[in-house]
Amino acid sequence: MGIDWLAFLTVAVVAVVSACFVVLVYSIGLRLWSAADTRAGKYTVKDDGTVGPATAGFPQPGAVQPAVRAFRALAVACFAVSGAAVLYGIYLIVPQFH
Repeated sequence: MGIDWLAFLTVAVVAVVSACFVVLVYSIGLRLWSAADTRAGKYTVKDDGTVGPATAGFPQPGAVQPAVRAFRALAVACFAVSGAAVLYGIYLIVPQFH
């Protein structure tokens, strides 16, 4: 009885690529959500280069820009894709689901 090294390598590569994919898509979603908050005026860049909450001129909830809605929609889509990838991985691991 020997080890099938090609199958082992295939599983290892697929695991690393899948983990990187989930982390990448989730981090893109976080970046898009942050960009939507910044564009909506929730955060501003101060004179010293740091980011802080906006103190004046915060837009009203009804005055949301279309770009903010698009960024938030793309962020939610990224979160859904990463969640679906995690759930599919769990489906593949647990034999009772087959």
